[in-house]
Amino acid sequence: MADIKIGDGNKINKSSIGHQTNTLNNINEKPPKKKTFSQRHPILLSVIISLITGFVLLFSFWKHIVEFIESLF
Repeated sequence: MADIKIGDGNKINKSSIGHQTNTLNNINEKPPKKKTFSQRHPILLSVIISLITGFVLLFSFWKHIVEFIESLF
């Protein structure tokens, strides 16, 4: 650590400023990965997907598909 000179000849020897020195400067450490939208808002995403699925199931062509499946048995 280098000497830190403050003001008129005042010195602070061998000190570290802050409690987390060398945490961001460490080469081996990677910065935290940013979470995706689905990781940050899982409930909101599930509600949106449920609404879209419900809307698709309202279409009339499902009646034909159900009749076809019932005719197989």
